[in-house]
Amino acid sequence: MKSIITGCPAKGKTEGSVTIFLIMVLAFVFLFTAVLIDYARIAAFNVQEERLARASIRSVMSSYHVELRERYGLFAFGDSDGDMLLSKVLNENLHKSGRGDTFNLLPFALESSSLEWSRLLGSYDVFRHQILEEMKYKAPVDFALELAGKFKPLSGVMAEASRATELLSKLQPLYDEREENLDLMLERRSQAAESGRRVLLWIMNPPGDSISAHSLGSMQAAADIPAQYNDYLGKYYEDLYRDSKKPAKYTYQLALYQSRTSEMLSRLPSLLTTFHEEHGQSMEEAKDALNKAQQLNDEMRDVLAASRISGVNLADDPAKDWDIPGNSGEISAEPLKKLHEQEDALILSSADISSMDNSLFMQQSVYESIEPTVTGLSGVLHEALGVNGDSYQMISSVLGASHVVDNYYKKYGKKGSVIASDLAFLEEHRSSDKARKQVEWEAKSKLGEVRALLDKIRMLGSGAAASMERYQILHQFFEDNVSFNNGLESQSSDKSEVSSDPYAAGSSAMKDIDGIYEAMSGIMGGARDRLFQTEYSALYFQHFDVSKLASLALNSLEDTSELTDQLDPRAQELEYILYGFHNPAGNVAAAYAEIFAMRLSIRTMEGFIEKATLGNPLAVLAAALLYGIQHAIQDMLQLCEKDAIPLSKYMPAQLTYRDHLRLFMIMHGGGEVQLSRMLALIQLNTGINPEERNTYVSSDIKLQMQLWFLPGVVKMLNYTAAFPGEVQGNKYLRAVKTDYSY
Repeated sequence: MKSIITGCPAKGKTEGSVTIFLIMVLAFVFLFTAVLIDYARIAAFNVQEERLARASIRSVMSSYHVELRERYGLFAFGDSDGDMLLSKVLNENLHKSGRGDTFNLLPFALESSSLEWSRLLGSYDVFRHQILEEMKYKAPVDFALELAGKFKPLSGVMAEASRATELLSKLQPLYDEREENLDLMLERRSQAAESGRRVLLWIMNPPGDSISAHSLGSMQAAADIPAQYNDYLGKYYEDLYRDSKKPAKYTYQLALYQSRTSEMLSRLPSLLTTFHEEHGQSMEEAKDALNKAQQLNDEMRDVLAASRISGVNLADDPAKDWDIPGNSGEISAEPLKKLHEQEDALILSSADISSMDNSLFMQQSVYESIEPTVTGLSGVLHEALGVNGDSYQMISSVLGASHVVDNYYKKYGKKGSVIASDLAFLEEHRSSDKARKQVEWEAKSKLGEVRALLDKIRMLGSGAAASMERYQILHQFFEDNVSFNNGLESQSSDKSEVSSDPYAAGSSAMKDIDGIYEAMSGIMGGARDRLFQTEYSALYFQHFDVSKLASLALNSLEDTSELTDQLDPRAQELEYILYGFHNPAGNVAAAYAEIFAMRLSIRTMEGFIEKATLGNPLAVLAAALLYGIQHAIQDMLQLCEKDAIPLSKYMPAQLTYRDHLRLFMIMHGGGEVQLSRMLALIQLNTGINPEERNTYVSSDIKLQMQLWFLPGVVKMLNYTAAFPGEVQGNKYLRAVKTDYSY
């Protein structure tokens, strides 16, 4: 035994040395094996725990709200107790078998579990994400085949029609104002000449080429002074050379002639002053009117030049890059292109303006020769107060002055030859104005019919008290959601009005159709979020039954009770999402007005093609607008009766009422305010508040496992971060966080 301890065995005494060595080896192997076994168990435990955590949270989130999924394609956690579901799932998975002879290599035990909910369905980001997930396979195909393919063949000619409408609608008021100023110029020039009529009548009434002598008497004009002068001289000398014993016979008559002559001559200065002032003011106004007309003409030229620089042509076809086939061939825009060539005829040339300016200058020059002539006449006629006057000279002076003033009057008065000539010059480029004004009146009258029908539609809501109450509830839901998202409530759409001015209505309609093509181009180019939201709205929300308006459009509806159910917000959800009016008829009226505007734009394009032969661009525009308004009204009636209308007379592809709403959603929908409206409708229809429904959960699960060997060694190894859990006594514990989102 001593030799064993010292390591120096006695000779022949070796029993036991190998045993101790083996014990040491076995002890080391046992230690290594024990730690390795627990290490393997811990690794398996970790894997199993993670799998169990993921499975359990999926089980919890499988309890989604069925109604939201079935009605709106949305996922949100239902009404179950999530923590209880989690505990139940974990306990069922950790439950031991009833057999007692089984060996459990990984005896799990639940230490704790909890859930943390977040990402409410009522938030914009979450709701939009679920819409994108729901529609990412459906929307692009539906849109491309159902809508974009129908509109592609019209894109080029609609672009040309839009350019023409925009340009001519800008030129039309400038043109009319310019012509008004030119008319005002001629009117003021004529008025200036008319202001000299009193002077003319003072000289000779009526004007003539000769003055006949006559006896003393009343005086109507200055021409009576030399006409009576010879009789005046005769009577004067008869009294002068009478018999001294006889009284003078003509003293009173002679004095009366002198008095009348003095009175007649005394009137001239005030007449000339008035003539000068009125003539000067009228001519100044005529010059101002001509200057204004020239300014407007320059504005027209600038508008035309700017349009040609930035104008749209077929090379800029908004649909040229759409990677889809159109339903049929494109429509030729050649008639509209030819119309461009006639636009210059609306602009007056510099020579035309100069000619009118020269005519005005010549009138002023003629006028300036009147005053000295008439003033000189006054000096000659003063000789009639004496007996040394020359009646021939006086008559010549009167006739000369009368001729000068009368000539001015005949040239520049109301029916003056120069004024008539200048007016004829202006009328040369007004060949279609009278007919155009008549067409404008008819178009305005037709627009009045549309506006009257819109007023009737709005009035439908006045008797729908129950629907109004639901709209008030809907409005509250909407405001709550906007506040929840810290958003800003936008105003309702302004699309519910139709302008009474045909040009404004046509221009606005063309801008809308441009907006539709621009929005579709963006979508075809890859901007899909708006498309997904639009198509989601059209797929899951109800729209108004437009056939209910057929009787109203025909003015044959006396009892509106059949429309009562359609005034409820549940019957016009898509219109509400689009326009946002919180009343029973506002959204329907807005949809009707916007569809009419779209039909007006397409039909006006047809009108340009049909009426292109009229020549004058403004006449073509007016006729095209009247054509567009008349046919758009017919389209609206057909839409109400059949719920479908051809896209154009040149394109038989059908558009339904719903298709129009989808187009408008693409154009000016897709924003956050539409999300709030949809969420408000979901709450109204289901009673489920999306702001209280979670779509994301984080689970925190902690499990434990009994260690079999040397927990101290395992704990020591854990200090080196070899394990993600922790050791407490002879137990290994680990917490796992798992996330899940719909």
